[in-house]
Amino acid sequence: MEILEFSMNKIILAGLFLSIGLLSCNQFEYSPNQVFDRNSPKDVNATSLSRLGDGKNDDTVRFVLSGDPQRSRDETITFVEKVNSLPGVDFVLIAGDFTEFGVLKEMEWISRALRKLNVPYMGVIGNHDLTNRGREVFQRMFGALNYTFVYGGTKFICHDTNSREYSFNGQVPDISWLKTELQPQDGVSNYLAVSHVPTISPDFDPKLVKDYTGTFAETPGFLASLHGHNHTYDLYFPDDSGIPYVITSSIGNEEFLLVEIINHKISFERISF
Repeated sequence: MEILEFSMNKIILAGLFLSIGLLSCNQFEYSPNQVFDRNSPKDVNATSLSRLGDGKNDDTVRFVLSGDPQRSRDETITFVEKVNSLPGVDFVLIAGDFTEFGVLKEMEWISRALRKLNVPYMGVIGNHDLTNRGREVFQRMFGALNYTFVYGGTKFICHDTNSREYSFNGQVPDISWLKTELQPQDGVSNYLAVSHVPTISPDFDPKLVKDYTGTFAETPGFLASLHGHNHTYDLYFPDDSGIPYVITSSIGNEEFLLVEIINHKISFERISF
């Protein structure tokens, strides 16, 4: 009896210490609603932009655009290897949908693969990233849903266009914010928009399409509007401004765009991997 009681005491103590250890180090995920854990990166966009700099002396802006890496961890690893093999790439932009279900672990898996890029990478939020508690996960891991940066004289307007996730409330995309960010600015000669949902998608608020495209059309030096979401490459012109709206294929479909800006002109090259 004494031996049995001693063994039971050891089991209880071991369980107690294990519980305390798990609580203290936050090593395991208790719920799909968890926003972060000890392995979660933080402020990826800000960290990458600090590393990138402003490119004032870079007369050729060369970057990679892809999107929708959800459910494509193996393809993301191959994507990173292909990008790392290309010469002269300044940075990478991921046009949303890091996750399928807005779960922390999904975003961590993709981020872990993308960290092996030789160049900085930034992301915008996708519609799937807004499900569950994905918005909070994205904001902590990547940063603001609407943000801008300037590189090589081009201002990149990165923003949320996932209208359906806001019940088409007329506030997403934020046209007022876009108009402010597209005002003339010292050191900026070109403008480029980057978001997830394109205007031709039923997930983009139809009431805002005209104002959205019109805002870009009225901006001198506006080069293009770049998107993901549809998982296949597309190029279209929503009005007579001549501004191209470009949709990149998904990482899962093993394709991305190599984008170049030279002498205020933009070009796109589709690359398979």
